[in-house]
Formats: sequence, structure tokens, C-alpha cells
Amino acid sequence: MSHSTFCEIPAGRIAYSRRGTGRPLVLLHPIGVDRSWWDEYVEHWAASHDVVAIDIRGHGDSSLVTAPITLADHAADIAAVLRHERLTGATLIGVSMGGMIAQRVAIQFPELVGALILCATAGGFPDEVRPRILARGDMSRQGSMSEVIDDTIARWFATDTPRPDLVQKCRERLAADDWYSWSANWQAISLLDNLGELPGVPVPALVVAGDADASIAPAVSQKIADALPDSRFVVVPGAAHFGAFDMREVFTTVFDDFLSTPAR
Repeated sequence: MSHSTFCEIPAGRIAYSRRGTGRPLVLLHPIGVDRSWWDEYVEHWAASHDVVAIDIRGHGDSSLVTAPITLADHAADIAAVLRHERLTGATLIGVSMGGMIAQRVAIQFPELVGALILCATAGGFPDEVRPRILARGDMSRQGSMSEVIDDTIARWFATDTPRPDLVQKCRERLAADDWYSWSANWQAISLLDNLGELPGVPVPALVVAGDADASIAPAVSQKIADALPDSRFVVVPGAAHFGAFDMREVFTTVFDDFLSTPAR
């Protein structure tokens, strides 16, 4: 992972890296991994964009989560980094949890956001699903990450993934994760409820789903696109939850098509 720059926040510090020149592009990773998952994209985008890749709190080189946290808290962390770097009107790209946080940044800090790319993510969940999401961690005990790795990998990657190297990278990353941070972040996800506020987010948005996503079905992502006033919805055939990473060439084309539109 590239050298970390740090932004101090009340709960510790947020790690990130910044590279390239052009319009600002902010990259937000899924739960359980870190900003290094964007490295191949950073290589591609640094020629055309000012790319900021952030470790969400509880991940990578950022501070651990030590008390219950919300997606709104995460959004405030991202806003702190953008203000620290004096960036406004950024395009935010978020996969899974990163996409949930990107929505909150656009809702809470509209001046910082110029466009959204929301990938493999949701804007809300039916109440009956929330306990199942919450159960992916347990803040009340010191569990072991080894308990959750196999189930997590099965949700995130197809068995015939074109990038088995990323499955191994993911196993190693999850094994090294902090149990409380993982659990607290699942609690935050379980409370996701953005759909009622998204009609007030005017910026251009691209919502991308994979039709082989075992975590978030395309119909769930489409609710985001339906709620946003200026959105495009794209379904990528054969893409699993981590399709943005294990089918990067395909997703790069989809993302670049949106990014190259005037005023992005």
C-alpha cells in the first residue's frame, strides 16, 4: 500500500493517499479490506484525476473503531479528509460499505460532492434483513476473524473468480482485521437507511450492480438509482460482489464512461 498521509479526527486518525492531477476522485473501499484494493485503479486514474484513496475507520492504517459507530460518523471522517486536503466537488466512488458512506457524504456535506459512483451497494434494507446483517459480527465478545472468513469469501467472490489472487489477499486481510471494528461496522451497515434522503441529492450518479452478486442483488441497488434524481443504472453480467476488483477491466470501462461525461 502506498505511503499514508493522516488526518486527525476526534476518535483518532484517518489514513489516506493522494495521487495524480485533474478533477478530484475519492475512493471508498468495502468493509473488511483497505484502500490498497484500489491500487490498480489509482494507476489508471492518476493520469486524469486527483485521486484520494481513504482507509475507512477501523481499516488499514486508520484508527480502530473502539465504540459503536454509524455510517454518518464515517461520512464525517471522509468530510474531514476532504476539508484537510481542501477538496470540493469531488466524485465519490464507493463499493459496498464504501458506497453507503458515499451516499451519506452527499446527504450530509453536499458542498463536497460533485458526482457519485455507487457500486455493489444498497440504500436501505427491509427490517427483516437487518438482524442477519448485524449477526455478521458480535461487539459483545472477542471473537476471532477466522470464524467469518469462509462465509465472507463465499458472499464476495464467485467460485470461478478470474482473480484467485484477490481471494487470497482478502483472506489474509480479513484474518488481520480487528474483531470489534469489524463487528461495529456491521452494526452500522445494519442500520443503513438512506433511501428517504436520496431524492434531495442532486448530483449526477452512476449506480452499478453485478448480476451474480450474492450480497446485494441488483434490485436492491436499483432502489438507489430510483431514489436519486439524476442517475444511471448499469448491471454488469457475471459480476460478483467484488466484481469491481476481480473484473476490473470491465468495471473500468463502465466507470470511465461516466467519468468522461462533461462536468464530471
